[in-house]
Amino acid sequence: MKRFGFVFLMLSGLFFSAGTLVGKDPALDSIGQMRVKLIYGTDGDASVAGEIAKKLSEEDQKALGKIKSIQFKSYRLLGQDESAILRGYENWASPLEPSTEILVSFQPVKRVGKKKLEVLLAYWQGKRKIFSFDPTMSVGKTLYMVGPKWRNGRLILALTMEKLEVEKK
Repeated sequence: MKRFGFVFLMLSGLFFSAGTLVGKDPALDSIGQMRVKLIYGTDGDASVAGEIAKKLSEEDQKALGKIKSIQFKSYRLLGQDESAILRGYENWASPLEPSTEILVSFQPVKRVGKKKLEVLLAYWQGKRKIFSFDPTMSVGKTLYMVGPKWRNGRLILALTMEKLEVEKK
């Protein structure tokens, strides 16, 4: 019986120390921050977006006004989310919380200089991938993507890489 207790003690010690022997997963390191906004653009009555819709910032309205393919008379912010960019995993943002009906996934592919990152982006609606592509994003610059038609207007995604950590050598 003493022998069983000793073996059990040794095995449990090995089991509980296994996490420290293996070490931390470097793929879980946060290398940056991504902000995702869901915007509604329409030439009609913007109040059809509902009570969750808020006035869009002047900065975003000016930027959208410069893009010919996204010209609308009025814009509303439906929601936003900010998520860490993990080094080796697919990351998710849910700009229409608490709903998970609209999601954006992004995964780092490679660094392009100090302040740029190539990412694999995907837009999900109703658990279906609507589209994906792999842009190179710059810190502080917003990428606007025109989404599907919605309530006599369009959904627009605005993605901004807020920060990108300096690469450790």
